Amino acid sequence: MEEGSTPGKERIVLDWEEFGTGVREFADQIHAEYQPDLVVGIARGGVIVGAVIASALEVDFFPIKVSRRMMMEVVSEEPVLVIKPYSYAAGKRVLLVDDISRTGATMHIARRALEKFEPVEVKTACYADRKGDGYEPDFYKLSVETDLVFPWDYALQDDA
Repeated sequence: MEEGSTPGKERIVLDWEEFGTGVREFADQIHAEYQPDLVVGIARGGVIVGAVIASALEVDFFPIKVSRRMMMEVVSEEPVLVIKPYSYAAGKRVLLVDDISRTGATMHIARRALEKFEPVEVKTACYADRKGDGYEPDFYKLSVETDLVFPWDYALQDDA
């Protein structure tokens, strides 16, 4: 992990190789303790993390979206459910995945939406958990106290 800094703020930057290795280890960690029937990834970053975990666990994957943004513009102060979960969660053990837990608000909204379909169980997983945010997922790969930049968060460079 490369540590960089933005003005007045420390951050951890993951590249694709580090993320690839880390998410495979994370899938192994989850598999040792939990065998879901279905993985649901929260768009945007949770879709990437969740799809890799679902592939490693050899289970189905579905996306949902909980966001404050629509078309990259902030439209709501609080996160809202934009893409709803599927009835396929009914009677299943579900792993709900996001890339990072900051406040837990997104995870709570997504979990409540999934529970309407009466899954047998819902466990939560975040690649990174922000220490001291008041929410702790059932599974996490990293515990961070600073900003974490995932490979898909990099801005496109015109002169690359």
